[in-house]
Amino acid sequence: MKIVLDFDDTIFNTHRLMREFLKVFQKEGFKKDQFWQIYKECKKRMGDFDEDLFVDLFYELRNFNKEEISKKIDSVITKSNIFIYSDFFDFVSDYKKEELILLSFGTTKFQKNKIENSGISKYFNKVIITSRNKADDMNYIKKKYNENVVFIDDKAEAIDDVKKRLPNVVTMKMERPQGGHTDTESKLADYVIKELNEAKNIINKLNN
Repeated sequence: MKIVLDFDDTIFNTHRLMREFLKVFQKEGFKKDQFWQIYKECKKRMGDFDEDLFVDLFYELRNFNKEEISKKIDSVITKSNIFIYSDFFDFVSDYKKEELILLSFGTTKFQKNKIENSGISKYFNKVIITSRNKADDMNYIKKKYNENVVFIDDKAEAIDDVKKRLPNVVTMKMERPQGGHTDTESKLADYVIKELNEAKNIINKLNN
């Protein structure tokens, strides 16, 4: 069996990371609502989060020391290991490295830096950072390994795309309390879970 895990909001607490970024900008005098508006605008323009554009958008509002702010942002990213959900380590302890694949959407260096600094790559047989539809990567994984596959992601669109294209893949939609996509409902997910221990129990039953 291959277990394919998403990164953000599945094993990584993205909201907590952003709260640390918020503290950086609040110390510069920016308001909370300004921060989240710029965060949304950044993702809208790039299709993903880009730290350089993020800082530039704040600079458009008011001048500040961009180099100093960027250093503070980078300092937070280097501590990405503290944003890994604790149930991840319990989850991966039940499986061999060869069974686990990380599949994360990312179009900027920010995603790669988060994953590298989180220290979780050592638990996976393969780490894939993709800029395309995850169903394409899942199709590749399914064909390459020719095994039963479980796919865990917090995005309803990703879950439904994979299930449409690969109906034999077992899909689980993650809905962490502070996840970024808890308000989107998957129509095709086999299971809806709130933590990885739930996923482990389901997978173990499937294997019995």
